[in-house]
Amino acid sequence: MSPPRPVTRGLPPALALGVALLAACEGPEPGLCDGVASQPQFASAEGRWLLGAAARYPVDTSMASLHGELLRSQRERRWIAWMAVVKAIEPVRLARPTAMTGATVPRFRTWYDREDVARTFQRLYGGLTPAQRAAGERFTDEAMDDAFGWNARFVTTLSEWPEARLERFAASFDGPARLASAAGVQRVAASPDAVRHLMASYPEILRCLSRGAPPDFQDGPAAPQQLAREPVTITRCGARAFGPYFVASGGALVARVDGADAGSTVQVFEGVSLTTPARCTAPTATGCTVTGPGTFTVRLAARDQPTGGMLDVRYAPPSAELSACLHGVFPLAAATVAMEWRRADIGEPFPVYDTSAAGLTRRLRPGADATWGPGDGTAEPDERSVYTLRLPSGSTFRLAGMHLRTREVGQWLNITLWWSDDPDTDFGADRPDSIRALGGPWTSYKMCVTTDFNEHDPDPDGGFARSGPTLAAALRAVYEGRGAPSWCSNPYIDGAPGLVRTNCAGCHQHAMSGVRPGEVQMNAVRYPSAGRAQVRNNFPSDGFWGIDGGDRLGAVLAETVDYYRAAR
Repeated sequence: MSPPRPVTRGLPPALALGVALLAACEGPEPGLCDGVASQPQFASAEGRWLLGAAARYPVDTSMASLHGELLRSQRERRWIAWMAVVKAIEPVRLARPTAMTGATVPRFRTWYDREDVARTFQRLYGGLTPAQRAAGERFTDEAMDDAFGWNARFVTTLSEWPEARLERFAASFDGPARLASAAGVQRVAASPDAVRHLMASYPEILRCLSRGAPPDFQDGPAAPQQLAREPVTITRCGARAFGPYFVASGGALVARVDGADAGSTVQVFEGVSLTTPARCTAPTATGCTVTGPGTFTVRLAARDQPTGGMLDVRYAPPSAELSACLHGVFPLAAATVAMEWRRADIGEPFPVYDTSAAGLTRRLRPGADATWGPGDGTAEPDERSVYTLRLPSGSTFRLAGMHLRTREVGQWLNITLWWSDDPDTDFGADRPDSIRALGGPWTSYKMCVTTDFNEHDPDPDGGFARSGPTLAAALRAVYEGRGAPSWCSNPYIDGAPGLVRTNCAGCHQHAMSGVRPGEVQMNAVRYPSAGRAQVRNNFPSDGFWGIDGGDRLGAVLAETVDYYRAAR
């Protein structure tokens, strides 16, 4: 007999009952971008003990400087996306030994799900004093460190899980499919940095849940961000460099020195070498202003006498990054996955989809029903060609598709992967050797990616006409012109009517706004281009559906808060 859901253990009875009822009544939400169809079974407390603390996503902090190139080049965009996939699926050692020596799971399988969020938040919120709860006080970094560590060892505090039973549990993981089940049949999971940000944002999340979504637009320019404010001294005929600073397209960098000698100058160079002509040279008091895109270095220089003053460098972003239901946008190291599992042991066929140029043209032609449909055929992949997990009950699941989103660029790097029985054509034709080197089933998944609402690459073939003709043809089939909506859709996940035309960014802009994807597809006047066009500058949850859709993590937070309010 399986142990009860560990999130309810150790809770006051009223809260335990509330959590259990919420879990029992909640099912997948049809038509949601991340609302995949499989019923989730979350990582148990003992599963988390085996996995240990979730592994951080290895963020590339310089990717923001590539944003313009990613917009203009499908080839570069796909390469960066494949590299992100490598980082998400590369093997991570388990925290505890199993029957398999050196056992590993893909990095994303260590990430936190709904149960982890519930346990961790209960620990954090319960650790506040009544006055702190009433004030909506945020958690300290030290408190969050403690809570995440406690979550990883929570099962060891339970009397029904003595050490001997845990050892037998770990020993039961004796094969790849069994090992893959350590994290359960997750539907949505998030990297540690993403979940920490959710915890830090609980006052904003609760406010939006109680008061409703904020407006679609917020007028006024974005507030300048202060990048540097520090005293500097420059010796006679000397100079100092500061930066580099990245400036997005449409943004501006302003650098000046307050109180410096009239004979000193400030310069701004593009790049970091200072060998090219300066983009701007001006007296320090006047200062320099340069516009992006680019990476810039500020240089202060004195002439025939020393000088000093207060360096002030500010960045005016092109538009506000508004996420009214969070404590600011997610950090760069935030990443999320949404997974679609298909049962493999009940006799149902595993559908396959034609994503070639011909297949996409057929689905996207005018008058078509704009759905992926039940499939273009069936397959029976084995464990070597599709990521497979097997539960202790014998139930077996295959990973049919997965959305991976990382916050390394402004509108996220929106990546989606789907299984294929013809994996090396069209959207799998450029799969890099770094994916192949990981072995196993990962060479059987195709991939598309978007980083913005509109396509800015002037080449319909995306630069693949010679190196990947089947990929070039598929990209051409979904290309609507430079400046027109981009495209990226997953046949296993984006199953609702109209989502065959989606581009991820258009769908995720509405997360926690009160608008559901089904409404977007039904209202072409308010949501043009099959919902792909940008229609807001206020992204309430920074594009993360998991708070009020999918696993409804906001409801998890609210359950705990409501319990403590009722107990006062």
